[in-house]
Amino acid sequence: MRNFKSSKSWRLVLLFSVFALVVVACGGGAAEEEVVEEAAPEVTAAPATTAAAAEPAAPSGPSGTYKMAIFSEPQTQNFWDFLDGENDVWTSYAMTSQATSLFSVSYPNYNLVANMAAGLVESSTDNGDGTYTYVVPMKEGWTWSDGSPITANDMVFTYNTVKDLGLQQNWVSGYKIPAVADDGTVGQGVVGIVANSDYEVAITFNYDPGLSDWQYGVAQVSIMPESYWAQYATDRETLIDADGLSAPVASAYVFEAVEAGAFTLWGYDSDTMYFGGETTIYSSGTRIVNDNGVAPAVDESFGDTSGDSFTYSSGPFVGNVEFTLYGDQDAAYLAFQNGEVNFVLNPLGLKRNLYNELARNSDIELVSNFSNGYRYLAFNTRVFPGSNKAFRQAVSCMVDKDFVINNVLQGVALRMDGQMPAALTAWVAPTQGIQAECEGMGGAERYDKAVAVLQAGGWTATDWGLAPQSADDRATPPSNLKGPNGEVAPENMLLYAPGAGYDPLRATFSLYIADWMQQLGFDAVAQPTNFSVIVDKVFTPENCQEWYFYMLGWGLSAYPDHPVDFFASKYDTCDGGYNTPGFNNAEYDALADQFGAAKSVSEAVGIMNQMEAILYEEMPYLVLFTTPILEAYAGVAYPFTDVLAGLSNLGGLAGSVKLSD
Repeated sequence: MRNFKSSKSWRLVLLFSVFALVVVACGGGAAEEEVVEEAAPEVTAAPATTAAAAEPAAPSGPSGTYKMAIFSEPQTQNFWDFLDGENDVWTSYAMTSQATSLFSVSYPNYNLVANMAAGLVESSTDNGDGTYTYVVPMKEGWTWSDGSPITANDMVFTYNTVKDLGLQQNWVSGYKIPAVADDGTVGQGVVGIVANSDYEVAITFNYDPGLSDWQYGVAQVSIMPESYWAQYATDRETLIDADGLSAPVASAYVFEAVEAGAFTLWGYDSDTMYFGGETTIYSSGTRIVNDNGVAPAVDESFGDTSGDSFTYSSGPFVGNVEFTLYGDQDAAYLAFQNGEVNFVLNPLGLKRNLYNELARNSDIELVSNFSNGYRYLAFNTRVFPGSNKAFRQAVSCMVDKDFVINNVLQGVALRMDGQMPAALTAWVAPTQGIQAECEGMGGAERYDKAVAVLQAGGWTATDWGLAPQSADDRATPPSNLKGPNGEVAPENMLLYAPGAGYDPLRATFSLYIADWMQQLGFDAVAQPTNFSVIVDKVFTPENCQEWYFYMLGWGLSAYPDHPVDFFASKYDTCDGGYNTPGFNNAEYDALADQFGAAKSVSEAVGIMNQMEAILYEEMPYLVLFTTPILEAYAGVAYPFTDVLAGLSNLGGLAGSVKLSD
């Protein structure tokens, strides 16, 4: 069995943020998504009695139950619905592996590997008419859990369903459905997918795609079983409303029981072919070997398989995987301390004080990993005042991230300015623009600079106020402040952010940011808000102009092309994408297209640095901070624990975890 997941069958799965990743417990296919990293509802903790009772394992399968806590309820068991709109991280954790892909990524080394493809096809055929086709042979003998073969026809079916039914969000960006401008101009994208035979698929683009759009894009897009879903693929509503509890999977686990408000239980499928084998991890390579007597035998190597390595056995080693719902983070960790669960799935990781407390318990194992994500403030550039660049720059200057992190949060967070986490060293661009100009300034200097930015941008006031006169002082706001065209900013502009019970770091930042806006003369109000409410506000087309500011977080994918999805105008949320600010910049869009065609990492990094320079100037997001991912587990053993973004990012490694004796 292969214990890896695709790098991004859909680049961004909401909840964002993240792109937490969607992990398939085990088997030939898995999907990794970028997802929003938050989502805890502020509700009463579920009592321990709501935990699912462990079901007996299938006679021919493993026994025991791996128990994990979650603290927000999964929204659907239908994978189509999940990627179409209900794609929060909590849904991803409890979602069975209802999809597969051509390519994938091994963990923890983030190495590209073949999944259902017979090999890594990395060159296309130039058709001579401006189109390019990748012809991909597929492995034979693999089946969905209902016994139907996994074939090229499944990918054709999935693509046609996405295109013909007008699916949204991850489906659109994953299959690179071309955008069509008002003048009829067709953007870059996939223009056709056909099955040359049952085990050969041809994917045609109207441009020559590079790493981002092929190896880490369409080659890892989710493929669904036509045998089951064709009956529902009559229209979008019928498809996403269908019950996914009985949907076939490409893994060893199926849904066994789901009780709303209480738990989700996976059960081992005794007829599965997705089990066993060994994976050897090298610094820049991976070897996968499996001959379990049921699935096609596998002995494949990818990348550089020389030098130091470690090998782990693939499971599954447990008969059931249980996701028990608790009302909030505190209740989930209390259950962990009481021995009710082995692990708490949490894209934010442990709070530092609890981590230190747990360190005193010798029965608990602790782990710390670098984050692959960030928390941010978004401006709605479609509505005033967020539509004004000088306003966005002035607010960004007023926000003293170092003060909040070091003086208020006692250094538990790590400041970020740009789009790339520090762990991706080759991709990190130097801080530029207004953030660089305001670096190291005190409160009075920041105020004066912010006022100067507004004035240079054409703003007027009858009185420009007064900068704070001491470290404990607040500024006197400008009077009768108006935009370049005489616009007056609305009153009571809400800044939506998760509450303190979910993430005290963002809750604290939101209070300070709203106050700094008020000192600058804008009536901003921090509004602690349930995650699902924020998502409905900012990630649905019908509400795309109904907000001013919000704070969330992103968990990112293996290949850092997220700035394309977040800021290219073709992915505007008003049209079903992930560009929540509605950022629209022709120069940026052109660079985003170039990035999608980059054939080497060095070329991609150079283009991305140019894209970041525009973002530093335009400021549709103010990136704020990240944190180390601190986690704890008990009663189990994992094949590895050192992995970018932590064990939660891999769904708790349900497919390879072992219960301790």
